[in-house]
Amino acid sequence: MKVEYSSNNSGGSWWVDDAGWYALEKAGWIIDWVKDRKDQWTEERETGRWLGALATSATLPNCVSLSDAVDSFESATGCCATDSGCPCCGPPHHFTLYDDNDKYIESGPNTHY
Repeated sequence: MKVEYSSNNSGGSWWVDDAGWYALEKAGWIIDWVKDRKDQWTEERETGRWLGALATSATLPNCVSLSDAVDSFESATGCCATDSGCPCCGPPHHFTLYDDNDKYIESGPNTHY
């Protein structure tokens, strides 16, 4: 089982800062660093940032529940998984749980406006 996290630039800013990405990595998350992406524009590869962010997604492998992943995320970053962000842009945080065969199980926690 694994949980994938994706960040959304909601309201014009990233909700996970540089320190948050490094803290997630230290907590066992596999970070999708912009600098390591093969499909990025030259400027993004050179700066290691996409629209200012070092990363926009991460995966927590060997995770038994969505709740455990959210707790790990909140503890590492200091962010709240249910922050609402901007209602026109959508929530800043999204978590999805997959089984060992990459089959979707659930997403959450949900943000309500």
